[in-house]
Amino acid sequence: MYNENGQKRPLTSWETARFFIVGLLFNAVGNGLTVATNMGSAPWTASAANLSNATGWSISLFLFSYGFIAAILSCLLLKAIDWPRVLGNLTFLLAFSVIIGLVSSFFTAHGVGQLPMLWRLIIDIIAIILVGCGVSITQRLQFILHPLDDLTNLTRFMFFNGNAGIAQIVNFAIPMVISFAMWAITGSIVAVNIGTLVSFFFQGLVISIADQRVIGHLDHKLSLANQ
Repeated sequence: MYNENGQKRPLTSWETARFFIVGLLFNAVGNGLTVATNMGSAPWTASAANLSNATGWSISLFLFSYGFIAAILSCLLLKAIDWPRVLGNLTFLLAFSVIIGLVSSFFTAHGVGQLPMLWRLIIDIIAIILVGCGVSITQRLQFILHPLDDLTNLTRFMFFNGNAGIAQIVNFAIPMVISFAMWAITGSIVAVNIGTLVSFFFQGLVISIADQRVIGHLDHKLSLANQ
């Protein structure tokens, strides 16, 4: 819904498409940059990178697997299979998984990972902010959403009284455990650094601020049975 001076109206098709593309690009470019800087990716991306490092399999494969599992968990929370929602989430997931792989490869090939540490850290933090803004837009839009973001959004309003910070930390605890488990098994860890901790503790805050400041007229539109 679009809120204009307190009056809510449905989004036009053009507005929905435009906001969706902006949210997708913010999210994918931000995640791709965090991988390329190697100063710390968002926890889910970092854990996928560590699984990829341990197995030699594509990071996109693990990102897709995470999303598929999250889509199933969302159905369990909703106690129903909402096929348009599931198919939309999986469509987003497929596009996102491919784009993030391409973006991270592009920035890595262009030397982002070879920049001085200070510059990589600055780029990484900016990228994490981009991810938070992208997640905020797509969560409010509720058009086609990444399954992990959909699951976090559901738990945010179902269990945490709308507190994005708590919901995000609970969500991120799982991939953090996976990354450290891979470290214990292989003796090496990638994509976990200062930026990962910033993302873990503050991405929920970024999302909360973005809810008000980034396309601030766009209101949350949740499709929960109990609303």
